[in-house]
Amino acid sequence: MSVKFEVLSHTDLFIGLSKEQALNLAACGKEELYHQDEIIMQRGERGESLCIVLTGQIKVEPEAGYDLVILGAGQGFGEMSLLDAGPRSATIRCATPEAELLCIPGPAILAFCEEHCCAGYQIMYNLARDLTFKLRHRNLDSRSTNQEN
Repeated sequence: MSVKFEVLSHTDLFIGLSKEQALNLAACGKEELYHQDEIIMQRGERGESLCIVLTGQIKVEPEAGYDLVILGAGQGFGEMSLLDAGPRSATIRCATPEAELLCIPGPAILAFCEEHCCAGYQIMYNLARDLTFKLRHRNLDSRSTNQEN
């Protein structure tokens, strides 16, 4: 695994983990390279992994009533399907000429959390915090759209 700790230390999922813990969790995944407009995840498909943007940017395609969302280095996506085993909630494409992602299978994350309870607690806390931020942001967008109509 060639992912550098400097990248992981600025990644939402890895906040609060030691260097060793972060590198061990990253080693559970694999790096994937995508090119402009290539689909990374398709809305409705089965989700099995969480991805973290290492370089470049990705776009979360908007649904009716919502704005386009761009994610960059250190930001993650795919956590909803990881946690509830439901289908992907959005289509995600590469927004820049290239984007490098670290994709970690859900079962590997859960196994890591079971084996390393303190780190696992921190990872679950980080996921909850990230989901809360996204939900709050989406609710604010929804309210402002409704007020405009």
